[in-house]
Amino acid sequence: MKFTGTITHLSQKGLGVVKNAQNNMSYFVYGTWPGDVGEFEVIDKSFNNKKFAFAKLTRLIQPSSQRLIPPCPHVDVSLAEKACTGCPWMIANYTSQLEQKRKRFVYALQRAGFDISQLDIGPVHPSPQLYGYRNRCQLKTDGEQLGFISEDSYQIAPISDCIVLNDACRKLLETALRQLPNPAWQASANDKWSSIELDDDMQSGEICTNRKRPFKQGNPQQNDRMRAWLKEKLAHNPRLGKVVELFCGSGNFTPIIAASNCSEVIAYESDDQAVQTLRAKNLDKVTAHTTDLFDPLVWRKLQKYVHDAETLVLDPPRAGLKKHQGFFSSFAALRTILYISCNPETFARDAWFFHQNDWTINDIQLIDLFPHTPHIEILAEFEKLNTTNRKYWRRH
Repeated sequence: MKFTGTITHLSQKGLGVVKNAQNNMSYFVYGTWPGDVGEFEVIDKSFNNKKFAFAKLTRLIQPSSQRLIPPCPHVDVSLAEKACTGCPWMIANYTSQLEQKRKRFVYALQRAGFDISQLDIGPVHPSPQLYGYRNRCQLKTDGEQLGFISEDSYQIAPISDCIVLNDACRKLLETALRQLPNPAWQASANDKWSSIELDDDMQSGEICTNRKRPFKQGNPQQNDRMRAWLKEKLAHNPRLGKVVELFCGSGNFTPIIAASNCSEVIAYESDDQAVQTLRAKNLDKVTAHTTDLFDPLVWRKLQKYVHDAETLVLDPPRAGLKKHQGFFSSFAALRTILYISCNPETFARDAWFFHQNDWTINDIQLIDLFPHTPHIEILAEFEKLNTTNRKYWRRH
């Protein structure tokens, strides 16, 4: 079925939304932007909601005033299943990308229950570089081709270059491409492909399949901004006391915390290799532990170690904090929470949980870590409400 319509807004996952006047249903469409007028075709793709479905753009009748021609030849908006979909927002100007990222965050907070008028949410801090900023990537290969996995498919979208990678990673990619075809890179019988991770700390001779590289933030300049924010927040807190850091990784933020006026730092991470890397840094005041932070009983297990901590710093994966039961009874002495998040939806869920337990948001900073994608990084400072202002916040 084909129909014409106008993209009115973007979904939480960054897809265009268009309403079909023929059946009053809304459709999610890859490769579209608010203001696009086009012809759309319903595609056979399951969706567990009778009010929504998926469609594809078959003809762009009138492009949005914010639309651009993507500078990357691998961005094919006509069919997501066959194109590289790593930078889906490269179709729009950067100003509008930042506006949409902020809208995504605001919408997530509203859905969670927040009154946005009570919060000061500024614009998104732009990335200094729109191209050549990424210092790492994960590619897929079947031994014959090398690329990224297309949107909602199991197909490799072959690439010959990637303009968002920095020079070091582009050279590594070029080296990897020269090694094709490569029978040694073929997937095992139970897998569809092999993975190749590249980052600018490796040499070309280290290129191999299915070997995990140490995690690091993909945009170093924006990561510096995030570290500076944390340093400032810690410096302006006269009562840090003991600091607990959850999801510490290999220590992206730990040195910043250790250099503050805190009394000690207890860092937790589920990846033992990352913990070993952090321990090798020999940071003063820091003890690091390997712990499953998604264990349903984790807060009860950690209570005797964290009950007197006055400051919490956490930088969880996309799933967020996830385990809430027993959290605040274990962190009985907390006064400040510094939450770094890469997912508006799980951040909003956790922030609402904090709010219901008499915490308020003092500061929100939004960072664009990955231009041309729906991704947004959130930096937030929470403070425990005192007796005098608690009744006000419970009414709002």
